[in-house]
Amino acid sequence: MTFLPIGLGYLQAMLKSRAQACRVANLSGKGRKEVMAYFRAQNPDVLGVSMFTFNRKRSSELLSWAREACPTAILLAGGPHPTHLAEEVFEDCPALDAIVQGEGESVLLGLVERLEAAPGSDLWKRTPGLILREGRTPPQPPLENLDSVGIPVDHLEADFLNDVGQLAYLSSSRGCPATCNFCNTPEFWGTSIRFRSAASVLREMRLLREIHGLTYFSFRDDTFTANRGRVLELMDGIQASGLHPLWNCQSRVNLVDEDRLVAMKRAGCEFMQFGVEHGSERVLALLDKGTDLRHARRALDLVRKVGMNVGIYLITGIPGETWADVEESAAFIRDTRPSDCQISPLALYPGTRMFDQYRAEGRIQKDFYRSSGDAEIFARVDAHTEKALRHLDQASQKAKTRSRFSPREFAQQKAWLGFCAVTNLLCGDAAEQEGRWVEAEAEYAEIILREPANPWGFHKRALLREQLGQLDKARADLAEVLALAPGNPEATQLAAAWGLKPGRNRSRKPAHGPTAEMKGAESYLSRPKAQG
Repeated sequence: MTFLPIGLGYLQAMLKSRAQACRVANLSGKGRKEVMAYFRAQNPDVLGVSMFTFNRKRSSELLSWAREACPTAILLAGGPHPTHLAEEVFEDCPALDAIVQGEGESVLLGLVERLEAAPGSDLWKRTPGLILREGRTPPQPPLENLDSVGIPVDHLEADFLNDVGQLAYLSSSRGCPATCNFCNTPEFWGTSIRFRSAASVLREMRLLREIHGLTYFSFRDDTFTANRGRVLELMDGIQASGLHPLWNCQSRVNLVDEDRLVAMKRAGCEFMQFGVEHGSERVLALLDKGTDLRHARRALDLVRKVGMNVGIYLITGIPGETWADVEESAAFIRDTRPSDCQISPLALYPGTRMFDQYRAEGRIQKDFYRSSGDAEIFARVDAHTEKALRHLDQASQKAKTRSRFSPREFAQQKAWLGFCAVTNLLCGDAAEQEGRWVEAEAEYAEIILREPANPWGFHKRALLREQLGQLDKARADLAEVLALAPGNPEATQLAAAWGLKPGRNRSRKPAHGPTAEMKGAESYLSRPKAQG
């Protein structure tokens, strides 16, 4: 993994907000010698590894190195793979002391507090929510108040964190109301959704902006839009915050409406992803998806009407899937024109009903994960699946070229929503792709005119001006970005490439009234655009 799993930040926040020392480290790509030296230098009382199905072998190897380097430490594994396949993980990893079952914050805190109360004893083994070699402790109830965990950026102490941009992956809720038979979220997080408060989410976004200069965020909630009132409250807060972020999220096709989407776009959402999964109603029923294509088409049409980019997840290689079903998925792609389409063969993951069914039928052997390297289990490995993947990918590539909004659609969005920075940014991008440089610059200039504290107008105009060879003007715009969002990773990298010293080359702060250049842009925007 190139990024730290997002859950480690919340584990650290839970511990450090209770005055327990804790560090996180991304050891991906590190060799044995470097890892061993790091473990010995840290000399931890407890060492935990986040284990997924795809990195199970390396995780086990990491734990074996930890046992050699730290012979007295308590070694833990957490995450979906050990939670759902504890017996196999213990067999494959002799160094492991215990598994944290499911949601880990309360479990880990309880373990550390017991260890602190009785050092050297086995009191820690009585912590609820543990899976031990000799059995299980009572389960730990899910956290009802997610705000009580703390905010990762408040407590971050990390080693080998190569890219602060990974901190922009946010989680504002846990759980999903669906019970899809190929997904382990219901088993791991539960089917009732728990939410962080809008105030907590806003504070995290503000801290990430102030400390790390981050201006783009990705909400990785399974179902971001599940609670309508909470979405609208959070959107009001983002708009009032003055942060002017851009962001994306994912949700279910039956949990969006026009009010939510309009509020989200006004608050900076430029891209949504939906787990459509298939274009055949018959196959959706096989997957126990709980939504139908009427929901899917309505959701994608609404997102397009509001004026945001949309992506979909699709699955193929499903037992019982025919070529006629695959063609229905291809037709769905052609009809809805998503700007992004992630197509995957159906994989069977521990903790899913489909995995349990296959194992009960003897189609998955117990020693598969021991003998197969880091391979996944696919429901179908045959010529049909390979052909379907190629066919759907070709359909998605063609749809992507047709997904762009037309000048007429942009005009309709502006007439309906009025000024919205996301509309201008997407309109400017479209103009750049077609070589309409003056129009693109005018779109960015309007953002600067109307929202002088929004770094995105300056950022996009800087990139455009650099492309046009106007490097001095590009540097001036980039200086504004760095003044508004000090430490912004992309802007800092560009500044170094362009010979700009952050904090010293900033041009004057934009006035609240338009400059002569902005007035020219404003008058240009008020004129009818040339067709095309």
